[in-house]
Amino acid sequence: MKKLFTLLFAAASAFAAHATDYNVPITVIVNGVTSEQKGVITVDETDGLYNLTVKNFVLQSENGPMGVGNVALQNIESFKDGDATLLMANRQVTITDGDDPAVPYWMAAMLPPVPVELRGKIEDNHLRCYLDINLTDVLQQVITVAIGDGWQMPNQSFEAWHTSTGNYVEPNGWHSFESATGSLAPLAGHHIEKSDNAHTGEASARIYATSIFGIVANGTMTTGRMNAGSMAAADAANHAYLDMSQTEFDGNGDPYYIPLYACPDSLALWVKFNQGKPSADHPYATVSAVITDGTHYQDPEDKEYTNVVAKAKNAQIAVTGDKWVRLSIPFVRTGLNVDPQAVLITISTNADAGQGGAGDEVLVDDIEFVYNAKVTGLKVKGQDVADFAADKSDYEMELNLTVTADDIEVATNGSTAHVLKSVTTEEDYYVCNITVISADMSAISSYVVRVKSSATAISETVADAAPATSCPALYTLDGRRAATLTPGRVYISRKADGTTLKVIR
Repeated sequence: MKKLFTLLFAAASAFAAHATDYNVPITVIVNGVTSEQKGVITVDETDGLYNLTVKNFVLQSENGPMGVGNVALQNIESFKDGDATLLMANRQVTITDGDDPAVPYWMAAMLPPVPVELRGKIEDNHLRCYLDINLTDVLQQVITVAIGDGWQMPNQSFEAWHTSTGNYVEPNGWHSFESATGSLAPLAGHHIEKSDNAHTGEASARIYATSIFGIVANGTMTTGRMNAGSMAAADAANHAYLDMSQTEFDGNGDPYYIPLYACPDSLALWVKFNQGKPSADHPYATVSAVITDGTHYQDPEDKEYTNVVAKAKNAQIAVTGDKWVRLSIPFVRTGLNVDPQAVLITISTNADAGQGGAGDEVLVDDIEFVYNAKVTGLKVKGQDVADFAADKSDYEMELNLTVTADDIEVATNGSTAHVLKSVTTEEDYYVCNITVISADMSAISSYVVRVKSSATAISETVADAAPATSCPALYTLDGRRAATLTPGRVYISRKADGTTLKVIR
């Protein structure tokens, strides 16, 4: 696809003296194609309401920069879910002129109010936001801006590359033997290049094997760093590794690891795999992803590691020919009490070290972490919502009981999804609103359950502080005289003067 637009963010402004600046990567998604840039987002909070501004917002096209202006969201509602503060807004935003002197013209005055939807969170001092900026009426584009690292892969579509040792190139966020450590690194050769055979966009990563004197060196690419330490291919001295304490940077100025602050449900990527000469004994390529606490870890392992959060691996990737194939590899948790901080992904032309042949190659494109956000089951007051389906959003049931948010049970297919619940009343109904947001804030699903209940008809509720025998008569909500009372249930107390009172036992 041709390059349409990318966003450039020069800075962000603050509304209050106690604002927080987040120096974070920004991923721009236009028609499914991603691009990367740096940015500073400033967020401030007053009495539980938040303000967020993206200043000097510019669209960059093939014809040059197009100044748009400042996009400001104010008085954003916040919600708590565990340690996370969730920020939700959906409103019309009036864009104002920017003040970057490098931009000669701002089109803000020509724009009508623009629909902007925000899904964001602040957790452990990390900011993660998705902004959907609807410029359909002006540019026929809906632009998604993903703010913050640590939840998603950078350079997902392999469009951005940097120069490594000896003028060879590596994809941003990825490394091969060109930047390897180890005593044999100068002899490891070159095993990665930019390819125009892409699933989407203009580029993919081509990983290829080589052979010297009959010894096969698998093509390997990693988000960590390669180490070449032995002539024996299967020796554990040949491995990929990460260690967040290391201070070296690659040719793009990035560290040799990818930060990851959550555990996704799966890793998804598109591949093409071919062997130069079919190998019946070693027919598979492999993908491995390991989430750790950021301390030293290597793949293949040389010992039992206790710093691993979860693993995802597919060591049976068969030849695909000329067809792009999507792989979805689930993460399996180790059960260790470890906080996720980084991920090591390694992709190789053969699942067995030193096997396959010199003509083997794997093309990789469009890699991402998948965080699920679908509801798989709903209960209200312990009762299943009948005929529930993940793609159906509205339900109705009848219960002659009071309903609160705590009475709603939500099962999801997202192990780290955020769940928001609220209950309002509407005539004879409790309206239960359920919103599920993926941990990386990219996906959202909403459900409404209207619970018909006569309990909503009584406007006053008091706690039953006196013994039941002091009431002349107690009735259930369906009008039956109550001989015995159940704790937590609601009853109608009818006094001698004929007045009634709603009582929680």
